[in-house]
Amino acid sequence: MAADGRLRVEAVTGTTRTVRTGRLDLAVLNRVLGALRSGPPGAAPGQDAAEPGTGRRLTVVGLLPDGDASWDDATATPVPGVGRALEALAAQVLDPAAAGRLPGVLLALDEIDPAAAGSTARPAAAIGTVGGRAAYALAEPEQGFGLVALDGADPLGGSGTEAGVLPTALALGTAGGRELFAVGGADGAVQVWDAVSGALLHGTAGGEGAQAVTAGLVQGVPLVFSAGRQGEVQAWHAEDGRALGLLSVAGQGAAVLCHARCAGLDLVAAAGDDTLVRVWDAATGEQLHLLVGHSDRVTALAVLSLGDQALLASAGQDGSVRLWDLATGQPLAVLTGHSGTVTALAFLRTGGDPLLASCALDGTVRTWDVYTARALDGRPVARGWLTALAAVPQDGRDLLVTGDESGQLTFWDPETWTAVGDCAPGAGQDFPVNALAVGELDGRPVLAAGHGDGTLRLWDATTRTALHTAAPDGGPVTSVALCPTGDRTLVVCGTATGAVRCLDPRSGAPLSVPTSHTGPVSAVAVGAPDADGRALLASAGTDGTVRVREALGGAPLLRLTADPAGVTALAVGSVAGRPTLATAGPDGTVRLWDATDGAPGPVPVGALPGPVGALSFGLLDSREVLVGGGADGSLRIWDARDGSPAGDFAGGGSPVRSIVLQDLGGEVLLASGDQESTLRLWHAGSGTLLNEAELDRLPLAVAFGEAGLHVVGPGGAITL
Repeated sequence: MAADGRLRVEAVTGTTRTVRTGRLDLAVLNRVLGALRSGPPGAAPGQDAAEPGTGRRLTVVGLLPDGDASWDDATATPVPGVGRALEALAAQVLDPAAAGRLPGVLLALDEIDPAAAGSTARPAAAIGTVGGRAAYALAEPEQGFGLVALDGADPLGGSGTEAGVLPTALALGTAGGRELFAVGGADGAVQVWDAVSGALLHGTAGGEGAQAVTAGLVQGVPLVFSAGRQGEVQAWHAEDGRALGLLSVAGQGAAVLCHARCAGLDLVAAAGDDTLVRVWDAATGEQLHLLVGHSDRVTALAVLSLGDQALLASAGQDGSVRLWDLATGQPLAVLTGHSGTVTALAFLRTGGDPLLASCALDGTVRTWDVYTARALDGRPVARGWLTALAAVPQDGRDLLVTGDESGQLTFWDPETWTAVGDCAPGAGQDFPVNALAVGELDGRPVLAAGHGDGTLRLWDATTRTALHTAAPDGGPVTSVALCPTGDRTLVVCGTATGAVRCLDPRSGAPLSVPTSHTGPVSAVAVGAPDADGRALLASAGTDGTVRVREALGGAPLLRLTADPAGVTALAVGSVAGRPTLATAGPDGTVRLWDATDGAPGPVPVGALPGPVGALSFGLLDSREVLVGGGADGSLRIWDARDGSPAGDFAGGGSPVRSIVLQDLGGEVLLASGDQESTLRLWHAGSGTLLNEAELDRLPLAVAFGEAGLHVVGPGGAITL
C-alpha cells in the first residue's frame, strides 16, 4: 500500500503468479498505521492477536513517524494483530467473489484486461449443420473464428481478429427452423448468429460487469439499470429481463446509480471514478446533464422529488456533498464538514422542511437543511466505519437507518439522535453492510440490506424483524434496489464479481436477468426445447454460473450457480421429456439440473478425476444416459434419470477434450479425443475398445457422419 492509496497484491503459488492492483480509501491506510503506531502486538479493531511462528513478515517504509519498521514472526517482534486484517484484505483483492470483511466502498480494483484473459484461451470447436450441410466451427487464439463445410472445406463465414470477441467456446444448433452459431468469449459475453445469413441475432456485452444497480417505474414500465467498473449503463425490463439499451458513460463504468422523477420525466443519474455525474432521460436515453464539480471518485447519490422539481445530492472521496437542480443541471450548494469519504446519502421527511443526511468514514452522520444548505447537526454514531444510510417512513416522518462495518443496522430518531432499535444479523454474521434500499411490500415499509459475504437480508422496517435471507451468490453485495412492478416488488442487487441478482422478496426465488458471465465462458450449447417449444441456449463460465436463454430470441430464462469453483463442462439434453442441464467442475463432480427452473436432479454416482473436460447426452439401449470425460482420460456413463452408473472406460492418462455417443445401426459407439491427440473408439454396450489412433491435431470436437468419424482440431477437420 502506498501513501496515496494505491494498492498492489501479488500471490505466487508454484509457478503461477497472480497480480491485482487498485486503490484503497485512505481510511484503511490510516487505520493500519494507527494500529501499528500503538505498538506491537496490539491488534487492530475487530482482529485477533497474532499467532507466533506463522512465517509472516511486515515491513513499513516511509509512513510511520518514528521511521521505518519491520516485524517478523520468526523473531522476538512478531507481526502484530493488524497483520490478520492485511491478510484478509489481500484475499479480498485477489478473489472479489470471496466474502469481504472490508466494506466495498473502501476498495476500487483495477479491471483486468479481457484481452489478457483471452491470451491463455484454449482453441474451441463444434460440429453441426449450416444450410443443410455438415459443417464445423473452429476458433483458435488470435485467429478469430470461422464456419467451414465438412464436405469440401468450403468457408461458410466467420471473423478475423478484429471481431471484438475473444472466443473460448462454440456451439452449433437449430431453433425455430433456423440454424444458429453461438460464441462465448473471454470477457464473459455470449453472442448468437444466424449460421446461414451471418446476421447477429442477440447477445450480451462482456467485460463491464454490474456492480451498481437502480430501479424504478419509467412511463409505468418497471426498469432496472445496472453498471460496472467499465462499459456502459445497461437498461432492462425488470419483469422479463429483456435488454432495452445502453446509456453511454464513454466506457468509464459507474460506481453508483439512482432513479429520479422530475417535471414528468423519469431520470437516471450515474457517477463513479471519473468524478462526473451524468443524468439521462430514462425513457429516451438522451443525456440531459453532465455535472462537474467533484475532485475525486463519487460514491453516493440521492434524489429528492419536489413536484415539478427535484434535487440531486452527490458525494464521494473528496469529502464534499453537492446539491444540484435536476431540472436545469445547475449547482445549488457545496456542503463541507466531513473529514472522510462520504459513503451514503438520504433525504429525510420531517415535520418541517426536508433534510439531507450523510454518513462518512469519519464515523459521523450529518444533517443539512436542504433549502438553506446549512449544517444542522453532526455527531459520531459509530466507533467503526459507517457504510450505508437510508430513510424509513414511520408515523408520517422518517427514521434514519445506518449500516456499519459490523453488519448491524441501527435506527435513529433524527430529532433527538437517540437509537430507537436495531437489526443485527446474528452471531458469526458480522460482515459489513455494503448497501441499503427502502421500499414497500404488501403495504408495509421494508428494508433490503446487502452484506460483504454476499448475503441479502430483507427486514420489516416497522417491526424490525427479518422477512427473508438470501444466501450468497456472486460475491459480496455492492448495491441494492427495490423495484415496484404491477403486482409485486422485486429486489435487485449488484455484486463484487459484476453479477446481478434479481429476487422475489416473498419467496427469495431468483429471477432471470440478461447480464453476461463475469469471467471467461467455458462452454455453450444449444439444446432441447422447453414446455413452450423454445429451444434453449445454455452457457457456462469460470464464474461458476450457468445462464439459460431462449436460443432464437435471447430472452433470459434461468441463472444458476452450478459450481462456485467454475464450470468446466456443460451439456444440454432431454431427460424424461424435460430439458436438462449437465455440468461439471474442477473437482470432477457431475451434476444434473432441470433447465427450466434450475431444480437439482439426481446426482450421478462417482466423481471423475477432475477437472472434467467434456459431457454429452445420448441413448444407450433406449436408456437416456450422460457421458463424462475426466482428467486422466477415463470415461463414465450414467443413467440420466437416476444417476446410477452404466459403464466405465479406461483412458490413456491424458485429459478428455471431446466425446460423442451414437447409435449406428443398432450398435452404440462411443468416441473420445484427449489432450495427447489420441482418439479412442469403444463399443458402448460391451465396453470393448475397438480402435485407437494417434492424430496430427488436437481433437476439439468429434462426430459420426455418413463418411466416417469427423474430427476437428487446430488447422481444420479430418475424417476417419
